[in-house]
Amino acid sequence: MNNLGISTDPALLGVELPSSLMTSPSVSTFMPEEDASICPLLPTTPSPPPMDFIHPLTPSTGIEEENTGELRGDDAQAETSSSGSSSGIGIQVTANGPGSLFNKHAYQHLGGKNGDIVQENGVNQTGVFSIPITKDTPSFVKWNWPLIRTCTLFLFMAMLIAMCAIVISMIFNLPKTCNPETPWYKGSVFYEIFPASFQDSNGDGLGDLKGLASRVDYIESLGVGAVRLNSIFPAKHYPDHFQNVTTLMDIDEILGSTRDISYLTRIFHRRNISLVLDLPIYPLIKHLAVLKKNSSEAVNATDFEVQDVFQEDDSEDDPVLTAMRYWLSVGVDGFYVKGLENYADDPYLVDNIQEWKFALGSDRILMVSKVLFDSVSDDIAAKIKHCVDLVDVFVDVSNGTKIIAERVQSLLNSVHLAPGFGPWIHWSLGGVTERRLSQGMSTNTSLAATLMQLMLPGTPSIFYGDEVALQEVYDPLGDHEDSKHLHHLSTMVWDSDIKFTVKESLPWLPPGAFVAFHHFEIVSGMIRLRKTAPSIYQNAVIKESQSVLNTAVRYSKNDILILERWYPRRNTFTSISNFGTKALVLDLSGMFYSGEIMLGPLRGEKVFFSSIQVKPMETLIVKLDK
Repeated sequence: MNNLGISTDPALLGVELPSSLMTSPSVSTFMPEEDASICPLLPTTPSPPPMDFIHPLTPSTGIEEENTGELRGDDAQAETSSSGSSSGIGIQVTANGPGSLFNKHAYQHLGGKNGDIVQENGVNQTGVFSIPITKDTPSFVKWNWPLIRTCTLFLFMAMLIAMCAIVISMIFNLPKTCNPETPWYKGSVFYEIFPASFQDSNGDGLGDLKGLASRVDYIESLGVGAVRLNSIFPAKHYPDHFQNVTTLMDIDEILGSTRDISYLTRIFHRRNISLVLDLPIYPLIKHLAVLKKNSSEAVNATDFEVQDVFQEDDSEDDPVLTAMRYWLSVGVDGFYVKGLENYADDPYLVDNIQEWKFALGSDRILMVSKVLFDSVSDDIAAKIKHCVDLVDVFVDVSNGTKIIAERVQSLLNSVHLAPGFGPWIHWSLGGVTERRLSQGMSTNTSLAATLMQLMLPGTPSIFYGDEVALQEVYDPLGDHEDSKHLHHLSTMVWDSDIKFTVKESLPWLPPGAFVAFHHFEIVSGMIRLRKTAPSIYQNAVIKESQSVLNTAVRYSKNDILILERWYPRRNTFTSISNFGTKALVLDLSGMFYSGEIMLGPLRGEKVFFSSIQVKPMETLIVKLDK
């Protein structure tokens, strides 16, 4: 017996063992069921027959002895052991044939390296895995595991690549900003054009719709969200008397045809620019239509939509509604109905406006003049404000900063036009009935006033040419005195080889006396800033169905006008306008501390409000430091 208590007596083992096995040190550590796993046979060594080693303490397995049918258990084996030796272990050695790999007490020997030949019971076998397949072998043993591993690897890599692609796509599609969204007409900038003076395409000296379409790149680079065309309808002696409209269902032949307006809307829409038409209904229409309908007005204070229940289609009896539906079919995005103040006493005024808005829907706009609200009672104004989207307000900048501030402040505090849940204000500094901004004043007046206008809450409108300080007609010899009432509609001057008309033709009006092309970059830069800053393009802060102003007039004396705009968790901006004739050095440290200039030659420079200089006819736009 060795020190582990395992007998090495051949008689006790019941087999003849080589002397090397009996004297080897490994004999003392020979444990059941470890032979095949830790002692691989050498190719040159004959493989002994498999042996079953049964521990005396293991339960009887009831193994039937080969060829005899006699059942031999642990007890039988114990009887052949030395009864006097309590520490000995009885070992039964039986010779088995090829056994199952999954037998509890049977083992298969693993060969050497791949391709080596080993002997198993006198039979040469390849030394990879000597595993016989029997009916008891599980089915998964027969699977093509190399192919399964390869497919699994490719599937895992494909899933990994797909997940990475999804994550990258999600990151790429994240919005660059999380600014609040508004409808296309709220907060964007409109561009008002008198088509006869914008661009000529056929050499007759008069602007037309095809010429306007050829300037779409210029309009897009300016950054406006909508173009508003005024006075395109047939009139007697157009364009000298463009206001004498004869119909709302056609375009004056000088400008083009309906096909041209359809083409214009398509190219504008491709550039994300909307098209709005002026409808001058007075004095063409004597009375508003008498509507034969039962109208149950349902006003939504959030989106101002009016829902009406109509008994029949009355568009044939309403020339305004008929014209609107016709131009809507062409692709127009809204209308500015001009002259409505002349129908202030008409009993069907509110009904007509409601019907027009119902026909337009929520995506296309209806605009009226502020003069209409001033011409009707408060009750009627309260009903009208729920039916219109924009209210045109003219601001005269020639009367001084105090008048400008009072005008702006009165509108912000207005009952019907206060920012928030009412119609948005459409700010105008010029138009077909107003003098040019820079006329009779410094050429920088147009730029200073336009930048100030673009800081106001609502929807600013730029009259064509004001972005480059276009002045009125240059007529020093008085050759065009008969058209003096049209001199503010001077033909556009272009900073390119292509002029307003061909060299062989004379424009119907002379060009402006002066143009400052370098103003274009400053104005377009301000429009881009407005697009990305909720502090400027939003007209109020809406919190829990409550509207709070985000605009303040901080100062309006001594030709200085200071506006401040803010929005929660966004930058605050201020504009400092000097409409005087002298440069001023201001101490505004009581209002602000420091900031960064956003436009002009000093763009990006840091300024301190304890000593800030403002040139005459200049507007500074400053982003305040937090």
